[in-house]
Amino acid sequence: MRVLSRAASLAAACLCLAGQPVLAAAPVADPATVLHAAKRLACAFTRGVNAGFTPQGGVTVKPPLDPNTPGLTIDIIDADKKRAKIEEDDRETPAVFTVSPIGLHVMARYPDGGMALVTVYPLYSGASDNFLMVASHHEAATMPKISQRYGLCRVADAPPAAPAPAPQKDAGHGHKP
Repeated sequence: MRVLSRAASLAAACLCLAGQPVLAAAPVADPATVLHAAKRLACAFTRGVNAGFTPQGGVTVKPPLDPNTPGLTIDIIDADKKRAKIEEDDRETPAVFTVSPIGLHVMARYPDGGMALVTVYPLYSGASDNFLMVASHHEAATMPKISQRYGLCRVADAPPAAPAPAPQKDAGHGHKP
């Protein structure tokens, strides 16, 4: 009798719970949606290759990536006009960008004639929220130098606004009109 009572209690509990909503884990945002909505991405290089041409037309490859190579930051300045900025170490370079199913592509031309092309893929690295990235630099020099660096980008907060300039004092030298 006791076994029948327990079975009846278990059946009643199952029936009560059957109509209850199932609590699911929080939905994970689509990486492409997150990437395309980003206004700023902070990127770090994890691997890379430097290459250059020899005067005879050969190519020299100098891996691995120098551990002192800084990363870069991509700022989306005006999404409607497709304008961006690439910040690298000590320079900020105006850029243009496009979005495709492959990812976010940012291209900048340096004052010396070189250029950079950065592609950020809408793919997370493992279980992280870091996007996969590749950056190619074609530097202008006596002989062309090329580098391709691989790494990760993460959505970043906007930098703090620059402080407002202090009001200037009247330079009228004490004269009153």
